[in-house]
Amino acid sequence: MTRLAALLALSLSACAAAATPEASPGGAARCDVTIKFASYGAGIDRDLSDRVAASVKTDRDVARAERKPWGKEGEYDLCLTARPGRDARAIYERYRAMLPPKTLKAPTLIEGPDGMRFETIGPM
Repeated sequence: MTRLAALLALSLSACAAAATPEASPGGAARCDVTIKFASYGAGIDRDLSDRVAASVKTDRDVARAERKPWGKEGEYDLCLTARPGRDARAIYERYRAMLPPKTLKAPTLIEGPDGMRFETIGPM
């Protein structure tokens, strides 16, 4: 039992030491732009998710991209952190332009600096 406690303590200290340089004072990663891929009950818009992911990989303004899963149908938030000196508003606008105004596939939301926010309109 003592070995298990020591191993657990060692594991927890290793996790605590692995703080990211992009962390905010609260310890969570800073997201300059967040894209939320949600679902109407049949999964996310995979095509849109794939196009965004491909664009993020080559985006020189993005220092860090973290995928944060939260649902049972593939839902996740994509947290984008801008490189120092880069304009987070421009990053927001670039990815905002990729989202369709209306969709029957799945809802998608983007949030940026200064309360910038857009959400696709779903079926009525």
